[in-house]
Amino acid sequence: MNQDEQSDHARNEPAPSSGDVHIGTMTGGAIATGAHGKAVHQAAPGNSATDEATRELVAAMTALREHLQLLTPTEETAGVRSEIASITADIAQSGSPSPGRLERLRAYLEVGTTAVSGLASALPVVQAIGRMLG
Repeated sequence: MNQDEQSDHARNEPAPSSGDVHIGTMTGGAIATGAHGKAVHQAAPGNSATDEATRELVAAMTALREHLQLLTPTEETAGVRSEIASITADIAQSGSPSPGRLERLRAYLEVGTTAVSGLASALPVVQAIGRMLG
């Protein structure tokens, strides 16, 4: 870059100010500032087994949610709907569900005496959760 190009480039860039961080666009990654800043980015590679398990879980929960509409609303069905909504929100925000929420949903579905656990769509959700939690 010659001196004229450097001069033009400098005029187009905002002057840095003390302590400011500007990020135009960022996909993935991490950033830290300050003397003791630490940035850590941990993400599963695209199309990983984790991504596939999450897609399976979402598909299974979608089917279960549809089947829940066939049941008379109860405290149990409300709890299952709530856990599905929370897990869906976790996935939308971070890409993966909270293990605690998965455990709660599995507990709702594994109780063998409830109407929800009798739905055919409950078993694929329990199986998907089992794969995700190990």
